[in-house]
Amino acid sequence: MNVIGVSCPEFSKTSFDEMLDAISSHFRHWEIFSELNHYGPLVAEQYAQLIQSSDLTFSLHTGIADINVASSNELIRRASVDNLLAEMDSARRLGIDTVTIHPGIINLAVHDTREISLESANRSMKELDRAASELGLHACIENMPNFPVMLGIQAEELFSIIDGTDLSVCFDIGHANTSGQIDAMIDLFGDRIRNIHIHDNLGDRDAHLTIGDGNVDFAHVLKRLSGYSHRYIIECKSLESGIESQSRLRSMLGQ
Repeated sequence: MNVIGVSCPEFSKTSFDEMLDAISSHFRHWEIFSELNHYGPLVAEQYAQLIQSSDLTFSLHTGIADINVASSNELIRRASVDNLLAEMDSARRLGIDTVTIHPGIINLAVHDTREISLESANRSMKELDRAASELGLHACIENMPNFPVMLGIQAEELFSIIDGTDLSVCFDIGHANTSGQIDAMIDLFGDRIRNIHIHDNLGDRDAHLTIGDGNVDFAHVLKRLSGYSHRYIIECKSLESGIESQSRLRSMLGQ
């Protein structure tokens, strides 16, 4: 039976212990979004004992604010990778086995430099791959929504970003729906998918709607993922939406 978890950037505005109490009343798993009060190294420093005594299991979504592992500025790329390495180490210290990472964005100042950004992203991924192996983590690189500044929107581009590594993939169903890439992602990555983000939208933007409130064909997607045995992480805009999504997803999965 697949474990269903929850994640939401908005949670990070609330104290960690307060959010832990709220989530543990409804879910078995929490993918911590590593921002603000929930920044991985901060959590590892202050809440390790609380996490280890919790009935929940945990994964970590590394931070995305001010982070760009695809930067064409080597100082920015280096700082971004170093920050992710610190977050990955905090996951190890917390007993977390899975981290999700964004692949970066293009240079916003200079046109037609996407290939340069892709090369920077791939260089960063090779560093993160080595670190994940040393730390005993599954590092999962996430496909992005159809927003041109982002990398990894198309399956083939995401493959080029992680080419030459053993990195896993976080398949974001909602993101793939905005770009018509659902089947392409499953076809290309298959067993390499180690984490799944699940939410809904109308195909026009990354709206993070409650499951069933958009046009994602979940019957089709879940049938194609019938061999998947890892976690489904509901990415929601509020805990209430996440709870409703969990109920609907359980029905779809026959749980």
